[in-house]
Amino acid sequence: MDVAAKAGVSQSTASLALRDSKRVKPATKDRVLQAAEELHFTLSKSASSLASGRTMRIFMLVSPAINTWFNASILQGAYQTLHRQGYDLVPYAVRNDPELSEFFALLRGGKNADGAIVSSFDLSRDFKNLLRTLDMPTVGLNTPTTDGFDASICINNANAMNGAVRFLHSQGHRNLAFVEVPDSEPFSFSSSLRSQGFIDSARTLGYDDDAVTVVRGELADSYHSPQDAVSQIVAYLMSLPQRPTGICVETDDFAISLMQELKRLHVRIPEDVSVIGFDDNATAPIARLTTIHQDPVQLGRRAAELTLDLIRHEPPEILHQTQETSLVLRDTTASFQKPNTTGKTQQA
Repeated sequence: MDVAAKAGVSQSTASLALRDSKRVKPATKDRVLQAAEELHFTLSKSASSLASGRTMRIFMLVSPAINTWFNASILQGAYQTLHRQGYDLVPYAVRNDPELSEFFALLRGGKNADGAIVSSFDLSRDFKNLLRTLDMPTVGLNTPTTDGFDASICINNANAMNGAVRFLHSQGHRNLAFVEVPDSEPFSFSSSLRSQGFIDSARTLGYDDDAVTVVRGELADSYHSPQDAVSQIVAYLMSLPQRPTGICVETDDFAISLMQELKRLHVRIPEDVSVIGFDDNATAPIARLTTIHQDPVQLGRRAAELTLDLIRHEPPEILHQTQETSLVLRDTTASFQKPNTTGKTQQA
């Protein structure tokens, strides 16, 4: 092998270095990569597959579609990592249990992939049992639980909501609400953890039950349309005996829809109500929305790295990892001012 000879290493060491194995020292790896570049060497995927017995293919399971902001972002991150290592990334979208069964049948039907990444939604006990029978590493990405996965990476939803609630508390907001996105999807997604994080944080800070409201997403069946859902939720929040002045919303997109309805009702943002979204997707800066920032591209990269580590039998010291978020302050939050008896305003 010309690359091995030029780098002054054995063929096995050169092969490991070209596949980015952690068993090769960084200095040796750099020497091999430099030699490969000077010789215009490229790693043949077909030859690598034959030599290793691998398919050089990773599946990523998402729901309900590939082209959502989050799913497209994690796919981009995973692709960046896997492509550099000669792997193909195969996305697979499912919307219900029958489609999920088809996916597992595909994986169990033969050596179709070297690993699988499952994104965001939880699996039933039966599907988790199937997951354990697969002869390949499986990695959870932002899944509600780590149960059934060999490794995982997810954001810290509890810490994220704790930061948002503490900020609203520091700004004088004494009546808070959390709004889940109305959703009739059959799966439980990791974003469902946010409402519990909100409740736990509010209780820790001393809010009583009357001061905290959660609008549950499973009420989706009672709405005739997305606009109907927004209108009913805003009407409900504004008619509460203790009207919330600080509102956290499960996603940016739904937060922006709620703000539009609030403004239609002449509710001022942030003077009357502060609103915090979650995601920091492309629409948040445009809407000047205060939100919780997460990095799905980086999540995708890390999930791919964990999958490759497991394929190479080089598991990381921490199998189940978390990624922190950050609160991004924009124009939809402010300190709460309440009218006093003189008609002026004073801070709560």
